[in-house]
Amino acid sequence: MGAFMIGPLLVKYEWVLVLLSGIVSYFTIVQVLRDSGDYKKVFLNVILNSVLIGFFTYKFSSILFQTGNILSSPIAFLYFTGGRKGIILGAFLALIYLILAIKKDNYPLKKWIHGIVYGSVTFMLSYWLFRTLLILLF
Repeated sequence: MGAFMIGPLLVKYEWVLVLLSGIVSYFTIVQVLRDSGDYKKVFLNVILNSVLIGFFTYKFSSILFQTGNILSSPIAFLYFTGGRKGIILGAFLALIYLILAIKKDNYPLKKWIHGIVYGSVTFMLSYWLFRTLLILLF
């Protein structure tokens, strides 16, 4: 897939598709949990925090895994990613946070799984759809 420029920034189409799929998943979860009241707020906060923990861990794990490159050029950590190790570390930390948050709140596990499955399936399907549409258009 390609990329496009916004001023000095190079934005990959893949990241735009991930963002659009995340927005679609958010609104789907809001609709599915609309009758749950307080649980909806807790669920969305925990999921958003988990995603942000995973993303920032992935992005800044280059400080751990590529220390030599970062020390030689400190601004380079903005351009580097964590690679496969960063993805694994980010997913692991996000999962740990999610498990701890589920244990902390008094909502049944079935409700958590229900929301996570709806969100995950919607994300994957919408990403596949947007990706297919992008390929057909270009």
